[in-house]
This record gives sequence, structure tokens and C-alpha cells, in this order.
Amino acid sequence: MIMNIRDIEAFVAVAEAGSVNRAAHRLNLSQPAVTRRLQNFEAALGDAALLDRSAKPPVLTPHGRQVLENCRSVLKALRELKANSTPGVPSGTFRLGVAHGLSDIVLSSPLDDLRQRYAQVQLRISAQWTSGLVEDVRNGSLDCAIALIESNSALPSSLNAAALDVEDLVIVGSRQFELSGANRVAGLNDIANQGWILNPPGCGYRAAIQRLFDRQGMALDIAAEVFGHDLQLSLVARGAGLTIVPRRKLETSIHRPALRIIRVSGLELQTTITLLHGDALGSFASVTDWLHARISAELNEPTITA
Repeated sequence: MIMNIRDIEAFVAVAEAGSVNRAAHRLNLSQPAVTRRLQNFEAALGDAALLDRSAKPPVLTPHGRQVLENCRSVLKALRELKANSTPGVPSGTFRLGVAHGLSDIVLSSPLDDLRQRYAQVQLRISAQWTSGLVEDVRNGSLDCAIALIESNSALPSSLNAAALDVEDLVIVGSRQFELSGANRVAGLNDIANQGWILNPPGCGYRAAIQRLFDRQGMALDIAAEVFGHDLQLSLVARGAGLTIVPRRKLETSIHRPALRIIRVSGLELQTTITLLHGDALGSFASVTDWLHARISAELNEPTITA
């Protein structure tokens, strides 16, 4: 049986989305249509079992995981062929990934301006942790991503990375958090016994604090795992613990009057806001260049502090 590109796309969508229902929504198809394409693809491979359907929801078999990587390579090669063959006015689906901590920057006025400037481009946006963005740009699932990259991170050689700005990270406590000593600078021991209000695992900010404690052989006490800086700062302002956030998030927070920065001796935490993309952008190269300039301008706008 001859393999069909649409069947391959359906298999990749099911594998990445985790269910036929979500894959159908992603492909704008009905669930039965996605199921038929998946069955056709398995039949073309000699009725190979790509999914373990005894699991709920179904998961990839070992053979399915291998086939998935091959399918991604095929689809990436097709996209590169199309991109290099269609220069000129950008059109089609532009797949953009955004780190969770940057959604408020990228998905506001820059997104509106992009839609207005490139009317023939359809956007597909994915917000996730940076580790997932790096992998999705590498395997071709995303055309471009705006990610948060730490200085010691090693990126795949196939990726192009352009730094947009440096993000200062600060440890934050409530105004009632007291420090001993006249210089008002904490040692690691001063924050070791505090509860922490952090994002769930996968967050780079959380990983930075975890590494700091791990290097000193100290346990990190997680008081609450909640998603979103606004909620975290609200809890910290009410005395629930400490958190780590970008300085810009703190300075624009409605809770700023009830919060203070906890300066830790010898500790400076930073991450770099970075635009990532592969080599074969074709007509989307101009979209990526414009996005680079537009987000850089957004980041350099003056911040009003409380």
C-alpha cells in the first residue's frame, strides 16, 4: 500500500497531541477521519502496531516511537522543500512557540501587529516550557519559538538562536520577611528553611533554584505548586513563602507594595529571551526577522514601576 502524506500527518498529530480527539481539533478534521488515516498508515506499514490501544489514552509502542521520529523527518524535509521553492510573499501556516513566562509579551500587541502585517499567514501558537520548544523547533514541529535560555544551556547545532534581551530574575518575599544583619542581604541559609511558591516541574525558573539548593546539598521546600506569576506573587504577598520571578513581572504586579526583593549574597540569576528557528524558513524568513525586531522593541519599552 502506498503511504499518504496526510496519513503521516495524522499519525504525528495523534502522537504529539496524545489523543485522537485533540489531533482532530489540531487538523480540523472529525475523529473518525483521523482514525481512518491512522489505520491507513498502519496498514501501509504492514499492519504495524504503532499505538498500544490497551492503554487509556493509547500510547506509542516502541516501534511507534521510532516511526514517529522518521515521520517527523519526512514532514520536515517536505516543509523545507516547500519553503525553498516558494519565495516571495509569506503565506500558509506559521507555527510559533512561546515560553510560558513570555506569553504576556508575545501574545499581546506583537501578535496583533503580525496578523495585520502578514494577512496571508495563518498562525498556530503553542505555549509550553522552553525544553519542549527547543525540541519542537529541532524536529520541525515549530517554525520559530521565543524561549528562555540559560547561559549554561547547550542548544542543538541545527538551531539558529538570536538573543532578544536579558531577563533578570529576582527572589521575592513579603514585606514582613525579615533579614538579620545591617546590609539586608541574605545568605543561602536565610532562605533554606522557607517554603517556596513555584511553577510545576518543567519551569526553568524552578530548575534554577533547585540547582542552587542541590549544589549546597540543601532540600528545597515546595510550599505550593501553582502556575502563573500573578497567583504566585499574590500568595507570597500574603506570607505563604518565597518565589522567583522575572523582575519585570514583579515591578508591574498589583501586589508590588506588599512585596520585597530578597537579595542573596553572591547570587545573580538571569535568563536570555531568545528567538529560535531552523534553517529552512523560505518566505517565513521575513516573518521571523520582523518578529525579532518587534519583540525586541516591546522588551525595550520603558517599564513603569510601582
